[in-house]
Amino acid sequence: MNTEFIGKRLAQLRDELACPGEDKWTQARVSAETGLTLNMIGNMELSGAARIEAFLDYLLFFQKRGYNLNWILTPNNANISKMILSESTKAIDVIAAVHQLNVVRQAVGKEIDSAIAVLES
Repeated sequence: MNTEFIGKRLAQLRDELACPGEDKWTQARVSAETGLTLNMIGNMELSGAARIEAFLDYLLFFQKRGYNLNWILTPNNANISKMILSESTKAIDVIAAVHQLNVVRQAVGKEIDSAIAVLES
């Protein structure tokens, strides 16, 4: 299994942790927050590999900050949200999707009606 993409994503997420105007999160800062050694964090970000306990600790560190573990771990994550979606967010997404499908249904229905009218004339 190629785990380099996981390491790159971990490093990317660490870079995103800083709020506007705040200093970047360094590996040393993450080390202090997680109790993992600087070497462990560096290795995970470089290769995506570590002892399972350390790897889980690092993943949970990001999960507690709202990041979706599926986004980190899935090789093709293009259709996966980077952030964990709350139940209310999921409901909003479903409502928006249903609305868009209804818009498409109406547009397609009009096109079908027009095509039928042309064929029948």
